[in-house]
Amino acid sequence: MNTLKKYDDVYESGYLETEENSSFNFGNITDNYFPKFERFYKNPATHFNNIIISDIHLGSKLAQTDLLISFLKNISFDRLIINGDVFDSINMKRLSKHHWKVLSLLRKITDSEKKKEVIWIRGNHDGYSDLLTQLLGIEVFNEYMFEWNNKKILVLHGDIFDVYTSKHPIISELADIIYKFAIFIDPKKNRIGKFLKKNTKAFLRNAQIVKERSLIYGKHKHADIVCCGHTHFPDLSVESNMLYLNSGSWTTHPTHFIGFTNDEVNIVPFTFDDMINLEISNSKKKKNKKMGQEDLPFYV
Repeated sequence: MNTLKKYDDVYESGYLETEENSSFNFGNITDNYFPKFERFYKNPATHFNNIIISDIHLGSKLAQTDLLISFLKNISFDRLIINGDVFDSINMKRLSKHHWKVLSLLRKITDSEKKKEVIWIRGNHDGYSDLLTQLLGIEVFNEYMFEWNNKKILVLHGDIFDVYTSKHPIISELADIIYKFAIFIDPKKNRIGKFLKKNTKAFLRNAQIVKERSLIYGKHKHADIVCCGHTHFPDLSVESNMLYLNSGSWTTHPTHFIGFTNDEVNIVPFTFDDMINLEISNSKKKKNKKMGQEDLPFYV
């Protein structure tokens, strides 16, 4: 596996478009590969009761649509909660072919035959949520509560606690312009944008404010666990005897999700390695099926 390229090199390799042009050594990947996320759970996590993702930002050049499609197709779950900012803006013309594929896949997931539930929580970027709710068959909420393992879970995007943006709109707008310019000059890796976020005190302080105020609100709602998005800053911490989780975003590397098994919850990265291994495993499985070999169990 030492010849297996990672991250953005995968796209340059052409493997995802045509296997014949690939120079990778795929021999060590099994036909029924499935990420079990052993580092994050005591027991292998092959199925999730609830999954929370946020900040997909369809329409943005940074939206990791290939990763998201692979994730939604292969990870086994009962309920998917999209915690805001499915879109980057209300300009639907910015949606590429791959972005529409994500919406199409969400529509298939909500099919009654799939027996999967999809919940959409409104984010500050989701301008057309009401219209697309009718097209996708997904309910939209301002916040959502559910019970898990005798605990009350509160899920909300978190933008209402973003006091810095509301108090300093001009500075926030300027920062957004700088960040988008960083995306423009480095759209794949976004190294400048990530550096700015990790080293800007105002951003870090704002992420902390969102956390603190969401926990206060969660206490008011008698919740045991609060899950937010909005800050694009993955987080798991315990404060004031409450668990706070932030699902990060699907515009950075790695992407993250919050996964609830029967008795554990954690924030987990879904990486290019996971996607590549899943795609290769699926490709091998299809070949074996064509050759008449015995079908191997796989989560699809």
